[in-house]
Amino acid sequence: MTIRKKALSVMVATVLVSAMPAMLMAQDSDIAAQTQAAEEDASKTPPSPFMAVSEVDPGDKKIQEFLDARGWVRGQSEKNPAGGTLVVASQAISADPTNISFSQARIIATEEAFLKAMGELVSQDSVDIGVAMVDRFMKDDLPEDVRDTTSIEALGEAIAGRAAELTVQGMNALLEELGADTSKMPEMTIAERKNMIYDEFVSETTWQAMGRLSGVGIFGVIEEVGGDGPLNNGRMSVVVVRSDRFSEFGRQLRTGDVAPGQAISLDEIRERLDPQLREGTPMLGYFGVQPVVDKQGRYGLMSFGTSGPQLVRGTMEEFEIAAEMEAAREEAMMMADGWLAQFASMTVQGQKEATRRKIQQKVRETRGDGSTEFKTSEGTGRMVNNILRSEANARLTGIQTVGQWDAVDPATGHPYLGYVKYWSPATSAKAQGLDKKPEPASNGSSGDGEAATKKSTRSTGSFGSW
Repeated sequence: MTIRKKALSVMVATVLVSAMPAMLMAQDSDIAAQTQAAEEDASKTPPSPFMAVSEVDPGDKKIQEFLDARGWVRGQSEKNPAGGTLVVASQAISADPTNISFSQARIIATEEAFLKAMGELVSQDSVDIGVAMVDRFMKDDLPEDVRDTTSIEALGEAIAGRAAELTVQGMNALLEELGADTSKMPEMTIAERKNMIYDEFVSETTWQAMGRLSGVGIFGVIEEVGGDGPLNNGRMSVVVVRSDRFSEFGRQLRTGDVAPGQAISLDEIRERLDPQLREGTPMLGYFGVQPVVDKQGRYGLMSFGTSGPQLVRGTMEEFEIAAEMEAAREEAMMMADGWLAQFASMTVQGQKEATRRKIQQKVRETRGDGSTEFKTSEGTGRMVNNILRSEANARLTGIQTVGQWDAVDPATGHPYLGYVKYWSPATSAKAQGLDKKPEPASNGSSGDGEAATKKSTRSTGSFGSW
């Protein structure tokens, strides 16, 4: 019996082994048929109408690489320059690199990105201030989703909506808390009082936030140009840092109350700039005002103004070229001066009552016609910038031009030119006739239609040793 079982097992095994190649061939044939059918179906199926994000926008990969290389992080951190609050904002370039206006479009995009960053700082602070106010006079009487909002507009609407449920006396008390004089108010409906509460709340919080908007420096410009996607003009991103230490620079710049021995010398700044100026390197990675510090704790303020003259080879007369160059140089020089004036005046202008009235008018216009102020960080930044410019009257002393340059961008062929200006306690003291023998430097840390173009990225970090 045992012999018969063994013989049967051998026969079955022999059959299976002999049948295995045929079975594998059948399986391979089925897989091949299925693959071919899938390919045929795919070829007949139209592609998805939705583009992947990577086809249009490079995302934040380059920005993150820029921050990682320097050990910086978004938000407030001791890792950031002067332990400040860091934000990054971006803006697409509106012109194709083959267009004569690309150079100016690139500069405008950088300015717009800075306005977004400045608006984000104001928006963050105004919401924080607003939530603190809510805690004081509403005793945690707002929904969590509203308390966690990043929009001062949404917070203001929630406050006004909840206030509409109060008595007239309660609404008056809230208005007085926000700084309004209710004794001189005419008779108003509940709806009118609600609108007034919104106006006063958003105005007050934004005004207080502007008072904190000092010591803002641009510590990096990241440029991304080209690519195969439908939007191949590229974009500009700016890395903005606000720090209380920088506010002291602004105070000294505004008041002239300086300590000359704590300044980086003008000769040292020139020495650091000289290689780039001699080599004709486009200084497009520097923009706006940047506080600089050395290892001895001495400091100063660099200011970079840039312009793109629109020159066309073979079609312009000599006088046209001269006029365009003169206008571009003047624009770059005024930009460099303007950045320093803005840096100096931010805090004091943010604290002026005239500034509050202008913000209040803007808030009313926004509520009335739905304009973009307060709805986006870019709108907030533009509004704040316009108010600062209209109110600024800083009289600055000791600003020095340390270099001017003109160069061709090797990536796009567009001409650019710029001015580099510098201010320090030493240059201010000299202008005031207060210069004296420098004091020993401190050993401490810093004191207070589009054709595809070749894709490229470049960036520049801090000029100083942060």
